[in-house]
Amino acid sequence: MEIRNFEHNPVLRQLLESYVIRTYEQDAIVDDDHLIMEYHLLIRDNRLNDLFVEEKLNNYLNDGNEYRG
Repeated sequence: MEIRNFEHNPVLRQLLESYVIRTYEQDAIVDDDHLIMEYHLLIRDNRLNDLFVEEKLNNYLNDGNEYRG
């Protein structure tokens, strides 16, 4: 899937932002251009699963439950 902006996918943006902040900590850059570059890097390195792990972690930290529903 080609992502050029987050206009139609704000959930992906939020997930990428969380992932980038956790991964790069104080060096994180969370503007749209850098988040899109990180998304393409995850695709290139076959690491999109890292976003699902991030979502699971966020759910656990927010709800105390790793699965929503």
